[in-house]
Amino acid sequence: MTGTVEPGITSRPADLPTHTVDIRTGVGLAAAFAEADAVIHLAARNHVLREKSKDPLSDYRKVNVEGTRNVLRAASVGGVKVFIHVSSVKAIGEGAEKVLDEGDECQPSTPYGISKLESEELVRAKADGTGMAAVIFRLPMVYGPGNKGNLPRMIRWADRGLPFPLVQPDNLRSMVYVGNVVAAMKAVLGTHPTGDAAPRTYIVKDDADCSTRMIYSSICRELGKVPRFIPLPTSLGRIAGAVSENFRKVTSSFRVSAAKIREEIGFVPPISGEEGIARTVQWYRRSLR
Repeated sequence: MTGTVEPGITSRPADLPTHTVDIRTGVGLAAAFAEADAVIHLAARNHVLREKSKDPLSDYRKVNVEGTRNVLRAASVGGVKVFIHVSSVKAIGEGAEKVLDEGDECQPSTPYGISKLESEELVRAKADGTGMAAVIFRLPMVYGPGNKGNLPRMIRWADRGLPFPLVQPDNLRSMVYVGNVVAAMKAVLGTHPTGDAAPRTYIVKDDADCSTRMIYSSICRELGKVPRFIPLPTSLGRIAGAVSENFRKVTSSFRVSAAKIREEIGFVPPISGEEGIARTVQWYRRSLR
């Protein structure tokens, strides 16, 4: 990680060994996990907006399911004590009007979401009885310094002084700042989970959900710009959402609850959403120098 070190994120020691492996084959994983007490599994085939594969679900499964199988096998053989698997709220589904939580029935609607749910099921099945504790994190949109995605696009849009289109002015979306994800991982590891317990699943998100108006206004304030908006008719917004997944994600509502991780281990995100957005904008401005 370069730039400012976030709270809860330490810089990597220069002498820390690194390994480059392909989880689809598993070659090299045993050496990477040698003497490791915990494995945090983030490697995945993520959203591909301009999908060119003729069989995207198969391609997602090769990495997200079979790759996870290889990582689990190597971790178990290596005597790893804690396995944290980073999944997505896409494993539950999307488009629900209510606030979703870990107890809701999973009905993923995309190849990515299907593969992430299957990877979760694999973790639960393979970790059980191995003596290795398993924790699954379901994350909404992750943002922060260095992250790609919709928030950097909004920052660039605001930096040009352009008005942002609004379809649902009061929409609310759950997001999570990368520093809060790291803090949640440290909190879980600090509870000293044991392999005797059943695998746990937690949603991790920022303390408050934000509307498109709130996000864009926060970005503009940090950039020293005046936020401007263009109201769009709902019908036009539906058309734009059908054409662009990015537009739909930014302008529609999607909310999840992180009450479970707060109740079970007392985790409270240390960085507010407003501060997370500010830090992301600051990173953007540094990147232009």
